[in-house]
Parts: sequence; C-alpha cells; structure tokens
Amino acid sequence: MTLRSIVYHGIIVSTAISFIFATTATGQSDSRWNSPSGSLRSARATSQAGSANDTAQFPAPGKPQLNYTQRVALAWQIALAANNFSPGILDGNFGPHSRAALKEYAARFFPGVNPLDPHNPAVFNALGVDVKNAITQYTITQDDADAVGHLHWTWLKMAAGSRMPYASLEDCLCEKFHCTEGLMRALNPHVNLQNLSVGQTINVPNIRPFPGPNDFGNPGGLRAVIQQDKQMFPEAHVAYLTVNLAQKAIRAYNRHNQQVALFWCSIAAHKADLPTEDAVIKDIALDPNYTFIPSMYPQANIDHRLIIPPGPRNPVGIVWMGLDLPGVGMHGNPVPQHIGLTGSHGCFRMCNWDAVHLLTMVHIGLPVIMINPKKPIPLTVALPPGINPPGLPEQSEYVGPPASRRDQRAQ
Repeated sequence: MTLRSIVYHGIIVSTAISFIFATTATGQSDSRWNSPSGSLRSARATSQAGSANDTAQFPAPGKPQLNYTQRVALAWQIALAANNFSPGILDGNFGPHSRAALKEYAARFFPGVNPLDPHNPAVFNALGVDVKNAITQYTITQDDADAVGHLHWTWLKMAAGSRMPYASLEDCLCEKFHCTEGLMRALNPHVNLQNLSVGQTINVPNIRPFPGPNDFGNPGGLRAVIQQDKQMFPEAHVAYLTVNLAQKAIRAYNRHNQQVALFWCSIAAHKADLPTEDAVIKDIALDPNYTFIPSMYPQANIDHRLIIPPGPRNPVGIVWMGLDLPGVGMHGNPVPQHIGLTGSHGCFRMCNWDAVHLLTMVHIGLPVIMINPKKPIPLTVALPPGINPPGLPEQSEYVGPPASRRDQRAQ
C-alpha cells in the first residue's frame, strides 16, 4: 500500500472510530465493550499494598477527566499493546501510531476486514478491547518509592552517581503504566502527582499484563518484568526484524514473512548517521551502563570518557540490543515522550517497556533489515530460503556485507 493510501486510510479510520463511539454511546452495541468473562484479572485487587487505614489519610483520586472518546481510544491502545502491536506511549488519543498499529494488526490476522466495522466485531473481540475496565486503581508501594532517587542531568554528576533512578514517583508510575504525564494527570484530577506517597491510591491505565510490585529502577525488577512479559504476551516466533527509517517503525516477522509485532522508535537525527546496510543482533545487555564519548558531545566541553551508571534514566534505558554496526543498537530511553520526536546519534531508541517487550522476542544473530524508501539499501545479510522481508526494493538479492566488515562478521 502506498503512503498516500495509508494517510487516506488514517482519515477513514478516524471517521469510523467516531461512528463507533456514537453507536456505542446510544446503547446499540454495549455488550461488545465488555471483555470476555475471566479474560482480565482484577488490577485493583492485585495492586493493593496498604490497608484501609493506610489509604484513608489520602484524598480520593477523583473521577478521571477523560471524555468517552478518550476512554475508548485508551481501551484500544491498551488492547493493541497487549497483542504485540504497540501504539507507542498511552495518551488516550487514537493518533497515527495507534491507527497504524490497528491497521497492521487487522491486516495480519483479519485480512479484508474493516477493524472498525460496527457490524463485524471480529477484530475488536480478538484484541479484547475493554472500555468498561480501561481504567483501574493502583496503590503505591515501597518498591515504587525505592526506584526513585536524586536524578542529575549533567554528564559529570551522572557519572559520579551509582544509579540513574526515576526523578519522582510520578515519573516512575507513568513509566510503570506506559502513559504520558498528561494522561496520568487527567486520570487523577484531584491528586498532586508531584507529592505522591506510599500507600496512596491513584487511577491508572489497566494495561495488560498488569504490573506487579517490580519496577525497572529496582534490583531484580527488570528480570521480573522480562519473565512476566514472556509468560503473558502472545508468543511471536520472530525470524527477522525490519526497521523502516521513514516511518520510524520496528516490525517483527515470522519465518512465513507474516508480521507478528510492531514498535516505534527514534532514529538518527542526521541523515549521514542513518544505517546504509543491514545488520544482525550481536550482543544483548540488561541494565547497561553508558559510555560518554567526548567527540559525540563537543558542546559538553569534557575531554575524557565517562561511564554513566545503569538505571531507567540512563541514556540507553534499561536494555541494549547491539547490532554489528559500529556503535549502533536498539535500546530504551530515559524520556519516553520523546520517542519519534527527537533524533539519536545513530541508534534506535524505544520506550523502555517496548524495548523490554522486543527483547523477549529476539536473540543474538537475528537479522535486522533496514528499509529506507528514499534511498533503497541492498540486502547485506544472508537470509534463510523463503525469507522475503516486505519493503525491500524489487528483486533484491543478497550482495554480502561490505568488504570492510566481512572479517568483523566472521568473528
């Protein structure tokens, strides 16, 4: 499908969503908004950490200030993310990333079906969209508070610390529930999010899988989240990835060339830093540190390398999937709201939770195919027979890695 038709389809999707909102609001399709019995566990029951006496000292979070359209959009976003097609950061706005995720999920599993046809709920039901329970409550735990610390944003002070923690409980909880600060504020109109405390209950998106007590900022928390993701997300059986540099999208495919996942990323800020060849995943690191290289940041006026300690607000986030391209990898990010908006030095930045989700699907040696519609890239990794990545130039043939890197790949 051409870019023109994708944009046009986005307009059609927006219109269809409005139509479904109206249909549901009048009560003609109310039964469809409920998830199948037993398909979702009670988020509030599993998150309560304090007793009634503990929570009584805090004001109630109040009724979320989301209109019906925003609530429905949030429910769709949660369902898409739970089915391996990420809409990006949750914001209650069914924007371009959400529309693309829905379109690609439907094309993969329900070809020819309009995913927003009110008379054909196949896609809606398969995703498990649950508008009624899109918002739940969560009681802040000591584990959340332990993930918070004093955060510095200057290189020398960062290097002098032992960890790159969350700056506040608001920061921690927005990441834990994969949402923007704006959405969290709208969900809690009567709560001062800059003054949260352990034992306080707030409204949160009812994401799936629902978070346990573990936070990325705590020792062992990352591994616990990885284990939960492996158990709770649909199994993907990934044979290769593609990175579309124009769309800033990472897609996963199985050995039948069927798309099984979608994620969004930031790419190099300067065209000269964009990859010009394909790659394979060379190494994987959990909770990595970051090496500050002076030549990459001349404005910092620092003449020596620095080691930035690990943590969720480390420059590469909490996971690193290194490619066999010098200095290039797919990794997390300390500012999730900036994904797709700011550029990198050549890496592919992702929201931390999406990077962890992708990590559970990949392995060392997995091919990563670069798609650049503006400047087609010849196929420079060998693929098994039958593998034909979508988006490659017509009649692409394996040309082998550049001579300068053949020895490197042989190691």
